[in-house]
Amino acid sequence: MKMNQSSKWLMEKAEQEDGCLVSVGGLVDSLEQSEEAATNVIPFKYAFIRFVHLARRDRKLTLDQFAERADVDLGELLRIETDEHYTPAIRTVHQIAGFLKVPEKRLMVLAGLLKVKDAQFQRAALKFAASSEPVERLSQEEHAALEEYVKFLCDR
Repeated sequence: MKMNQSSKWLMEKAEQEDGCLVSVGGLVDSLEQSEEAATNVIPFKYAFIRFVHLARRDRKLTLDQFAERADVDLGELLRIETDEHYTPAIRTVHQIAGFLKVPEKRLMVLAGLLKVKDAQFQRAALKFAASSEPVERLSQEEHAALEEYVKFLCDR
């Protein structure tokens, strides 16, 4: 069966589904390409990375233990926690969602596998991503480097 719908038509139909999850074939990729120039990109991937990492640590599990209990590949779990450009397999996100007892579709959105136009969800992901990073004192070297760079910026 061949569909003769243009990408413009698909985009218009997706826009009519305001607030819904979009997971139709190539439409997710089309949406990503059309939104690449957007300046208000919400860091879903970073929120996904931090969520998986903190959920694992909260359960006091090593990467190996988490991978075994969630029934996911250890190498993929490592990439999820360390590579913000990595897109995990659908099965992996499904397994993680089941293990952590969180809604699968929401986790798919965070992982970049589904798109959602829900402002509240986007704000919550942004807030989580921004507040989940620990605040720690700068080392003397970091402080000196920062001061030196600020001085450079101010002198220019």
